[in-house]
Amino acid sequence: MTSIIKLQPFSGAHNESPPCYMLQVDEFRFLLDCGWDEDFSMEFIKEIKRHAHQIDAILLTYPDHIHLGALPYLIGKGILNCPIYATIPVYKMGQMFMYDLYQSRHNTEDFNVFTLDDVDVAFDKIVQLKYSQTVHLKGKGHGIQITPLPAGHMLGGTIWKIIKDGEEEIVYAVDYNHKKERHLNGCVLENISRPSLMITDAFNATYVQSRRRARDEQLLTTILQTMRNDGNVLVAVDTAGRMLELAQLLDQMWRNAESGLSPYSLALLNNVSFNVVEFAKSQVEWMSDKIMRSFEEARNNPFHFKHVKLCHNLAELARIPEPKIES
Repeated sequence: MTSIIKLQPFSGAHNESPPCYMLQVDEFRFLLDCGWDEDFSMEFIKEIKRHAHQIDAILLTYPDHIHLGALPYLIGKGILNCPIYATIPVYKMGQMFMYDLYQSRHNTEDFNVFTLDDVDVAFDKIVQLKYSQTVHLKGKGHGIQITPLPAGHMLGGTIWKIIKDGEEEIVYAVDYNHKKERHLNGCVLENISRPSLMITDAFNATYVQSRRRARDEQLLTTILQTMRNDGNVLVAVDTAGRMLELAQLLDQMWRNAESGLSPYSLALLNNVSFNVVEFAKSQVEWMSDKIMRSFEEARNNPFHFKHVKLCHNLAELARIPEPKIES
């Protein structure tokens, strides 16, 4: 029996604004992501608030504010009250993202859009799933099943497969990466065949990416040139997403005696740096096959850093000798 399927974009459809869509499957309505911009503009979430009474569940894809930034406000303030589904790393790292974002704003202004308690309330409602773990919904969602699949891009990143009565198959796949990365496998998009509806994006459709080795060499060269001229290097990166790959790469560079980097300092600065690294150490099973083999055979954990100094504020960073690289 053919289902009623409707998709209503709240943001993210006509430009590079944070993704947020309402997907209706018969009488059940999903909120696909609930991203927010760093200015916390109410313009981005006014449609969510208008349709809040209709939303039955939320599916999250990545742990950054672009994909879940509005969650503490919507849940913590009681605007939404429904089940939320995400992978374990999206739950853990997403919480760190929002803690860091709150603290960063709170340190510089009178920030009251949401509180740390709102963050806790929101993330306590998340149902944590593993990849390929299927959930059969109940009540209005009877006959619908959801399954998270690997998307690459960030630790725990998710492509959602939604199936109705074993017939209608819907795939929600945004910001995915089909290539293997330093710490992650690529997505499993090739394993999905002919869905009834695929919801995706094309932000990088025309971007031609150079080989990873060339990018790494260019980064190393720039760092060395700057530090040999007594300069410091600041790499602006997110709290707990792509930062993990960069921190692993830099720590490996510093371990190489021939790199010429050992005399210089390497620091990671954010409000939750210790927690992020500890969580990363415990989530090796979500990483690439190469990292898994290395961990199983020799207990090598890629996030047991030897050279990265963890800093939580500018005072701690100031105590690290210069020249230094910080991210």
